Amino acid sequence: MILIADIGGTKSRLALVKKERKNFLNLRVYKSKNFSDIYTLVENYFLEIGVKKKPATAIFAVAGPVVRDCAHLTNLNWKVSVRKLKKLFKFEKSLLINDLVSLSASVLLLKKSDILNIKNGKKLKREPKAFIAPGTGLGEAILVKEKPLTILPTEGGHIFFSPLNEEEFNYLKFLKKKKEELSWEKVLSGKALSYWYEYYFNEVVSPEKITEHAKANNLQALRVIKKFFELLGRKVSQLAFYSLPEGGIYIAGGVIQALKEFLKRSEIRETFLNGYFRNEKLKTLLEKFPINIILHPNPVLLGALAILRSQQK
Repeated sequence: MILIADIGGTKSRLALVKKERKNFLNLRVYKSKNFSDIYTLVENYFLEIGVKKKPATAIFAVAGPVVRDCAHLTNLNWKVSVRKLKKLFKFEKSLLINDLVSLSASVLLLKKSDILNIKNGKKLKREPKAFIAPGTGLGEAILVKEKPLTILPTEGGHIFFSPLNEEEFNYLKFLKKKKEELSWEKVLSGKALSYWYEYYFNEVVSPEKITEHAKANNLQALRVIKKFFELLGRKVSQLAFYSLPEGGIYIAGGVIQALKEFLKRSEIRETFLNGYFRNEKLKTLLEKFPINIILHPNPVLLGALAILRSQQK
C-alpha cells in the first residue's frame, strides 16, 4: 500500500493506493488551514481511517518549491521535510514533489474522457507539454519528456504582472495598497477573483459566491469571470511562448474546475481566445498549440502515482 497526498493551499487530499492500481482507497479531503502543519494532517488521516499498518511508501505533492527534499508551502507557511516525515511515520521511502510536477505527470495515466479540448491545434509531437493551474495560487510546469519522465517545475505564478491598460494599472495600485505581491498569482487565482470583485464594486465576496452569482447571470459577477478568462488566455499564451508546447497546453486547478462550464458560453470563450491571441504578431505560432482542460477530479494524486511508478521501472 502507498500513501499519496496532494497538499494544497486551501484543500489537502490524501489516499491510499495499491501498487498496481489507479483507484484511490480511503480518499479524504481536508481544509489545510485546519492543521498547524503537514505532520498533524497526516497523523489525523491515519487516525481517521484507522490504519493498522502504515504504508511503507509515501509521496507528497505540495503547493510550493521543493529544494533538497524540503519544501515551503507558499500560501500556508508550512515547512516540510522528507527526513522528518520518514522519522515520524516510519516510511521506508518518501518522495516530496511540487504539485504542478505531479499534475504534469498525470497525463501518463489520464483517459481521453478526462480531457476536454477547448482549442484545436496542429499537434505534431507528444512533447513538450505545458501545464497551468489557477487555484489558491497559480502554478505552472513543463513536461519535457515522457520517457524518461522529465518535468521542469516553475514558480511562474510569482512573475510580476504587466498591465496593458489603465484598468489593470489601477488594479495593481489596489493590490499595492493591500501590500500584496504584484504578481500573476494575484490577478489569476481564486483569491484574485475576490480581489477583482472588490476592485470593481468595493465589496468583498468569496470566489464561491462570485461563481454562484455568475451562473445565475449576475452582471457584476460575470464581469469578474470575463476578466478572469481574458487574463487566463493571456497567461496561457505567455506559457506557450516560453515552452513552445507542441504536445499541447493543459489547464487544471480548483478555479478552472469551478468555472469550466462558462467556456460553453460563446462570449466567454471568445474572451479567452482574444486574450490568448492578444499578440497578433505571433498568432500563427499560437494557432499551432492545442489547449485542453483536465477534467479528472484528482489529477495531482494520479500524477504522484505516475511518478512513483516511473521511478520503479
